[in-house]
Amino acid sequence: MLFFSLIFLILLLGCPETAMAGSRYGVTLWLTQLIPTLLPFFISIGLLRACLPRVSSRRGFLLLGLLCGYPAGAALVSGQYSQGLLTERQAFFYLGFVNNPSPMFTLVFCGRSALGLSPAEGFLLFGVTVLSAFLGSLLFSRIYFRHSRRKRKKLSHAAVCSPARREKKHAVASVDAVASIQGFTLHLDAIIADSFAILLKIGGYVTIFSIIGQFVHALLPPESAAAVLCAGVLEITCGVSYLPRAALSLAAKKILAAGLLAFGGLSAAAQTGSVILQSELSLVPYILNKALNSLLADTLSFLLFRIL
Repeated sequence: MLFFSLIFLILLLGCPETAMAGSRYGVTLWLTQLIPTLLPFFISIGLLRACLPRVSSRRGFLLLGLLCGYPAGAALVSGQYSQGLLTERQAFFYLGFVNNPSPMFTLVFCGRSALGLSPAEGFLLFGVTVLSAFLGSLLFSRIYFRHSRRKRKKLSHAAVCSPARREKKHAVASVDAVASIQGFTLHLDAIIADSFAILLKIGGYVTIFSIIGQFVHALLPPESAAAVLCAGVLEITCGVSYLPRAALSLAAKKILAAGLLAFGGLSAAAQTGSVILQSELSLVPYILNKALNSLLADTLSFLLFRIL
């Protein structure tokens, strides 16, 4: 930790212009992309958990993470695991499965803008990402926990608030209505505060990895496959933005993009870590799971884009 801190400080002081460019890119990405996308989702999920505990406690509820991008899926899984609705093995399966880039990022930014794909090819790329996430997470959860004797959390029923008693008097009913509104407002305030706390952490991670990615951009030729790979491993958006200039065939770009999308980058992993911190889930198995997903995505995309 101390070594990384010293190296990062030396880079900031030694190359301030490069650091400023990376910081500006990270903050812009956070303000213009992540906050508008994630904040409404975090608030809506918090409200659903409070108002519809039975719905939010179901496994199918976790599939919403596939539609919202990093680290929304991790927030859903962490919530159910903290409530005792998932075992550790199930939590890591869903964490690797539903915590992925959003369809809009895959179809529009990666597929259309970076690779110039048709809508059908973009959906195929998204399908490869989801399929590799499912198969990789299923395989990883079976292998990783086969010989493990770690203590798992027992399943518990979601707490459901008992319905309030009906009051006969109109005056008492009015007081209850006012108290209910005040209680909802206080609960909404807490949900918004928690959402911004998570987003603040995410913004810090995105900025740090964007600065590191900017130094990678300065050291490696942007048209090289190594630049795309290194930048994508650090921060997926930065790596995908290098694809149009890469001196690779379109098929090779698709294969490389599939692997980067399935892995998600260390920045997304750090964002995921900030979300699952309170649930006490370890980040290491998640990163290993995503690495396996990336290998499967490269294999599947090779079969689809090079052989078929």
